[in-house]
Amino acid sequence: MSEKVTLALFSLGVYMTIMLFIGWLSSKKIKNLADYIVAGRRLGLALTFRTILATWFCSGTAFGGAAMAYLFGLRGVIMDPLGAALCILLFGLFFAKIMRKLRYLTIADFFRYRYGKEMELLSSIVQVLAYIAWTSGLIISLGYVFQVFLGVPYNYGIIVSIVITLAYTLLGGMWSVTLTDLVQMLLFIIAFIAAIPVTIAAAGGLDNIFKNIPISDYSILPGENWFYLGYVGMLGLAYYVSSWIVQGMGSLSCQDLVQRALSAKDEKVSVRASILAGIAYATLGLIPAILGLWARIIIPNIDNPDVILPTLALKVFPLPLFILFTVAVLAAIMSSTDSALLVVGGVVAQNIAPIVAKSSISEKGKIVLAKTSIIAAALVCTGIALLAPEIYKLINFSWALILMV
Repeated sequence: MSEKVTLALFSLGVYMTIMLFIGWLSSKKIKNLADYIVAGRRLGLALTFRTILATWFCSGTAFGGAAMAYLFGLRGVIMDPLGAALCILLFGLFFAKIMRKLRYLTIADFFRYRYGKEMELLSSIVQVLAYIAWTSGLIISLGYVFQVFLGVPYNYGIIVSIVITLAYTLLGGMWSVTLTDLVQMLLFIIAFIAAIPVTIAAAGGLDNIFKNIPISDYSILPGENWFYLGYVGMLGLAYYVSSWIVQGMGSLSCQDLVQRALSAKDEKVSVRASILAGIAYATLGLIPAILGLWARIIIPNIDNPDVILPTLALKVFPLPLFILFTVAVLAAIMSSTDSALLVVGGVVAQNIAPIVAKSSISEKGKIVLAKTSIIAAALVCTGIALLAPEIYKLINFSWALILMV
């Protein structure tokens, strides 16, 4: 095992220990279900902003964005991060204030008050299925980080990372997720910004990049004859428009986004944090895509574009940046995984279980149900990740499901 990989593994061990410690500290704040799934509605602007940003920045943004840009240029990342950023902005402008003012715990609460228990149950089931699909895709990415970055077998990487993520999520709920998101987002910002000049140098400088990467690959508009991701004509146009709509509008009802708006201490914080997160997501989310685009020069004709980002890191990043980058990528994926698991637990405890039981459930009982559901979801998602390692398809499936709500 090389020195680079050994030091990266040691750093990951330290990082995961810190995450567990944060989870243990956060567990002391949990008194009821509101504390567990919306942090007692006490988050300030900085924490709310960072937890939205960290949660939405996942494997689709990092690995998927780099791979799609490698293949298609920036047109390949319309759905994520650009469509996702549009969604967060629209939510902040039109929905965050309303949701926070009504003091819901989940998006399914809205459907209960507006349409009745039948729609509450239906929307809850859709949310659970969608987040199981999304979590499965995220867990697959965790396995790839260990396998490609560190040479650890895919299955072992999945098991280690999901056990740690599950542990701190169970301990502290939304408090734990928010505080770990703070650490995870800072790591990501530092690592990915530092990767820009290193990649430019490895590609032969900006002059060589401009010479070898067509200016059209930086466009987010369809190409000639409405060319988009291999499709042309009306089919290309339809696919282009749908890429904006599926994420830009379909994810407005995502529980992880609603949950963070509901965790803010008041309506103003909820609105401002969402708008700032949307702007930041569009900006920071393009960094992996641009790195993937420039990687064409450094690593032409790669067999599997899904691993272009870790391959780039292994090939050109110096030791300190490689270690930071490895931890940051893992952190970005874990920050989405913990949130997705928490969504499943919250929706089951708050919306599904009371309807199925046909009776009220105590706050203590709801917390137990939430934690039990999180464990069950983690086991199901891990099984899917081990049997069907298809990141992009699973994440797209989850978005398509949420569009139905």
